[in-house]
Amino acid sequence: MIKWIAICNYVPGKKQEYMEWVKKVVPILSAPEEMKKMTAWDNFLKGTPHRIIEFEFDDIASWEKWFRRPEIRKVADEWHDMGSDHQAILVELIYSE
Repeated sequence: MIKWIAICNYVPGKKQEYMEWVKKVVPILSAPEEMKKMTAWDNFLKGTPHRIIEFEFDDIASWEKWFRRPEIRKVADEWHDMGSDHQAILVELIYSE
């Protein structure tokens, strides 16, 4: 399993705008068959990062296929305007109990 983890902060005073945008893009992000699961988190402690989103894929090839789709690239580009302090990591599962 591969997980792409995207992290950002809300732009001050624009969390509601971000959440409205999310409602529009979740169906786009989750439609392709390559993505197996998407989970979004808000930082319970109210520190930074504010938002953490996990996308699960079977393998790196599935992630690459999903990420290269024009509709996914468009959402990814928009995401950078909707938040701040963006980070992303791509991790591979090596152990689970």
